[in-house]
Amino acid sequence: MEEVPVPGNPEDAQQLLYLLLGRAVARCQVAEASAEMIHQVLLGRPARERSTLGSKAKAVEHELPDHLQAEYRSLVEARNYLVHRLLFDHGGWKGIPGWDSPELYRKLYDSIGEAMQTIDRVSDLLSRYLVDANPEIAIFKISDQGVEDIRDHGASSS
Repeated sequence: MEEVPVPGNPEDAQQLLYLLLGRAVARCQVAEASAEMIHQVLLGRPARERSTLGSKAKAVEHELPDHLQAEYRSLVEARNYLVHRLLFDHGGWKGIPGWDSPELYRKLYDSIGEAMQTIDRVSDLLSRYLVDANPEIAIFKISDQGVEDIRDHGASSS
């Protein structure tokens, strides 16, 4: 992900933070929905209603190879960071235009980007694993480039 420039105008910097957070929360929601599907495929039953991403990941841990268990935990940690800790990190965000420095916005933007990269990377790994392990499953990735059937990319090298 390329670095997002920090706007010089404090109101614009704050609006960009909102946009980046909104995009990140949307990705978190997609990861939550994927966790439901992963739970269903690996355990043959839906997760309990309102169960958290972490509890879904924990429930399927024993069904995943060791390296994917660790990756899934990193996805949960990235999601929890975005939802619970981001704005308190780097010394705290005041939320009043002009009170937060451009340097703080730079750190927040970078932290959002890093968390989203983890979520995207692990989501792709989990989807690839499910398709490789269960050829009858079709998983589609929706991105800025459109809709893509990940089965079209052949078996993974992991």
